[in-house]
Amino acid sequence: MENASVNPYDPNAPVVGFCTSILGHRHSLTAAKIRALAAAGARRLELACLQQLHLDVFDAERLGEVGAAVEETGLKVWSLHAPFCGFAMDDADTRTDGVRLLARSMEAARQFGARFVVVHPGRDVPIVDRRRELAWTRDAMARAADMAPEGVAAALETMGAASLGGTAEEMLAVLDGLDPARAGICFDTGHVHQGADVPGFIRQVGRRILTVHLHDNHGQRDEHALPGRGTIDWPAALTALRDTGYRGVLMCEAGDPNLDLAATIADFTDHMRTSCRQAFGSPDGLPA
Repeated sequence: MENASVNPYDPNAPVVGFCTSILGHRHSLTAAKIRALAAAGARRLELACLQQLHLDVFDAERLGEVGAAVEETGLKVWSLHAPFCGFAMDDADTRTDGVRLLARSMEAARQFGARFVVVHPGRDVPIVDRRRELAWTRDAMARAADMAPEGVAAALETMGAASLGGTAEEMLAVLDGLDPARAGICFDTGHVHQGADVPGFIRQVGRRILTVHLHDNHGQRDEHALPGRGTIDWPAALTALRDTGYRGVLMCEAGDPNLDLAATIADFTDHMRTSCRQAFGSPDGLPA
């Protein structure tokens, strides 16, 4: 597998992408909606499979329809967001099933040519014993990495400060010793901004970042607002990404109910260009 931090489409000018959840993560993803994304200006995608209603990794017929539309429109799938996998749940069978679910998600990603599968740390009930639950998460990531198809890596998503993996130290501990080409981090700006410094966190986890989710908030709750609608310092965040070697797609996981799809895509793209210009003097991306 090539260096996971390099954008295979243009390593010198990483580009923006859009998670299909901007269409509504509980709304069915259809071929028509893929065409609408392309018509609105999207070129790179993350397929959002976190909610089964949006896209089910076991629904071969729908996956085929979406895949045909992706090919027809010339879109590129950069990543796929796995369903909740329950890596850190108390029941051992549930944890085992979570690894199988992630393995299925990685196989679906391979079919789309996606390089990364984003997965949540895996506990949706209160933490009982942080150490054991982090150990369970690390075990699951190690097992999933061993099962990953060639060219596909699992990216553990950063969450809020109180969640499992909520600190840079915990994320690095979970990934310690795992092959960086098969297991790394999806850095989520909006999650980290709730209790931590975004550029500082980026610099701590450094080259373990495989992909990103970009959205904004005011530091109190998960708003999934477009960049510039909250209090994240975007030039500083992009500078930190550049300095730690990230050259991948700048993936939007944000929306605005007052904007249509084309306006949402244009707004995010314009803000990234403006932030890059402020940070580097270049409007086109993170320069090599």
